[in-house]
Amino acid sequence: HGAAVMIQITHLGRRTSWAKEHWLSVISPSSVREPAHRAFPKEMEDFDFTRVVAAYGAGARRCREGGLDGIEVEAYGHLFDAFWSPNTNERTDEYGTQTLENRLRFSFDVLKEIRRQVGDDYIVGLRMVIDETIENGLSKSDGLAIAQRMAESGLVDFINVIQGYIGTDEALSHVIPGMGTPAGPHLDLAREVKRLVKLPVMQAARVNDVATARHAISSGAVDLIGMTRAHMADPHIVAKIMRGEEQRIRPCVGAGYCIDRIYQGGEALCLHNPATGREQTMPHVIPAATGAKKKIVVVGAGPAGLEAAR
Repeated sequence: HGAAVMIQITHLGRRTSWAKEHWLSVISPSSVREPAHRAFPKEMEDFDFTRVVAAYGAGARRCREGGLDGIEVEAYGHLFDAFWSPNTNERTDEYGTQTLENRLRFSFDVLKEIRRQVGDDYIVGLRMVIDETIENGLSKSDGLAIAQRMAESGLVDFINVIQGYIGTDEALSHVIPGMGTPAGPHLDLAREVKRLVKLPVMQAARVNDVATARHAISSGAVDLIGMTRAHMADPHIVAKIMRGEEQRIRPCVGAGYCIDRIYQGGEALCLHNPATGREQTMPHVIPAATGAKKKIVVVGAGPAGLEAAR
């Protein structure tokens, strides 16, 4: 259909466990414990930098060789951005937080290696935290300065704005806002980034409905909008808009059941759409039955009864 098909790539840094694949040590700029996964990371050494920078480039190259149109590098609570924040970076060498150049040294090494392996004509975006909103974290002023430097570098093609900190479950609920949060709570920050950089700017946080997405674009807050949970609730949003059936879009209420399932090690299921995650046995689109007509009574008009009737 002419859309760019992309994938996110990352190195989780301290946000993981040592009991993975080759059982390598968990690494981070500094040995600051990660509260969610409770890992004690090893401070990165010279050979770690060499290995990880090369791995980023190789991962990006595999994406291109696999036929994908681009990548988005994750930089919010992961290794890429851990060098930006005083909360995770206590180094005093050339990768420390003493200067903006030091903070960005690892990031630019990674992006240059990615470009070396995929070329200049490949889409490379950055989903980056602008403001961690925690004490001793990455401040908004520093985040905006980093976004500007990234845009001016010529190494990235778009910026996807993140606000908040993902080190704890409570903090994560602000990055991925729940049902008690007003729609589009981070659009004002995205607007600040858009005014500052000469790149397409994207944002995805509790934009659950078409009206909010339309407002975000038409008001000039962003160039692109991301709707993640909304597409879990109804993967046919775009098709329904094109058919003039916007009123038939199954709404996402931001309950977070999908997120809870993922963090419990399961597949992403949806509170409102039982077909999500069960497509092999329960299709989203149910064709009209053929053969003799039958009369069926469904007792109860709650979510289960309505889905059974459908």
